Amino acid sequence: MLIDAHTHILSLAEDAEFTTEYGREGSLCIYRSHGSLPAHRMPTESEWEDSGYGRSGFPVIGPVESLRDHPGFDKIVILAVSPQFLDGELIGTVDSYGITDVPGPPSPEKCNDYIAAVVRTRPEVFIGYASVNPNYRGPKAAVRELERAITELGLHGLKLYPMYQDWSPADPVLAFPIFEKAEELGIPVMVHQAGSTRIDARMEYARPALLDAAGRHFRDLRLTIAHLGLPWVDEALFMLTKHPNFFAELSYYIATVTTEELFRFLIHAQQSFVPLEKLFFGTDYPGFLYDPILLRDKLLAVNEHAERVGAPPIPREKLDGLLGDNYARMFGLLDR
Repeated sequence: MLIDAHTHILSLAEDAEFTTEYGREGSLCIYRSHGSLPAHRMPTESEWEDSGYGRSGFPVIGPVESLRDHPGFDKIVILAVSPQFLDGELIGTVDSYGITDVPGPPSPEKCNDYIAAVVRTRPEVFIGYASVNPNYRGPKAAVRELERAITELGLHGLKLYPMYQDWSPADPVLAFPIFEKAEELGIPVMVHQAGSTRIDARMEYARPALLDAAGRHFRDLRLTIAHLGLPWVDEALFMLTKHPNFFAELSYYIATVTTEELFRFLIHAQQSFVPLEKLFFGTDYPGFLYDPILLRDKLLAVNEHAERVGAPPIPREKLDGLLGDNYARMFGLLDR
């Protein structure tokens, strides 16, 4: 199977101007590294325009666009973003343009309803993950919303964002009730346990080792570390060696390395006692540089460097596993 285990959809805020500024802050480092924006000062408006990033903000991605940009993919995992306040603005997954059939005015509080509505358009392709924020209305409300999203809306997983929402995944008061409910519901959980280029993101809550508490207390919980824990990649790998039901997906990381570096990493993972079956292909689509086809082709090209690196090629069945079969087995779409 060919599966993108990490994508987003719809809008992040009702205010298009706010969404533009949010995207600019997060992508500033990318444009600077490419030489498109000055590195010694903040860019002017004309420099932003010349860089190719105009006032339109992130592209509006609905199910049609997601399917268009994933030709040949069997499944696409779409992840909700739960409500949170940022600079006084309530943000989260929101259908600002009436793409879905969810009634009423647009609001990030309906993030899970929007994801469920997208899944309904192509349920044979889209896999919907809910999201809750225990710091928004408290952990009890988050647990109730998670149960509603799974049992009533029909979503099949959970995505969490501790570093963006100012809570630790090791917090027994805020985090543990959510992990406990997810384990009870038998759903997989993905946690953004990696860095971020957003200035407001709390790096002290981002390290993969903070998931160790969840691994100790919730032994049956299937937990995926998003973005391979970048920049703490080895720390994330060690979490996979320690906890039998921990996995990781490659989005963000796969876009920052060369094909040779990706090959070396896959060899390194195995030498670190992490079977490649614990790793999933993901893109973070529709973010910058996260083209699903280009990243798929990068993964399939890693063996071109095997002879020069002096390591054996990675068997095609293991590459196929990375591209979808591994996730399918974790999720229950394929027999283990």
